[in-house]
Amino acid sequence: MYLSIYLYIFMFIMSFFMFSYLYNYLLMTLLSMEFIMLSFLMLMYFYLFNMNILLMLYYLVYVVSEGVLGLSLLVLLIRYFGNNNINLMNLILW
Repeated sequence: MYLSIYLYIFMFIMSFFMFSYLYNYLLMTLLSMEFIMLSFLMLMYFYLFNMNILLMLYYLVYVVSEGVLGLSLLVLLIRYFGNNNINLMNLILW
């Protein structure tokens, strides 16, 4: 049991590493944010499963809505600029 908790903590740390170093592309940023949310959900599952299952349901609804908004932003970005490289566009004009 403790090995899996350490694995999820390692997933959480590596996803923050991915988020901080691969921020040039929006798709990689969105994937690392979903990875952060997934590892946090599994940590919350181990600690809060017997206490409040409704909190986990609200968290899942939040994660799904965040993913949908991120994907719609990605589609909009690719439609207007042709790629998902954040460095090539000027965010002041957006």
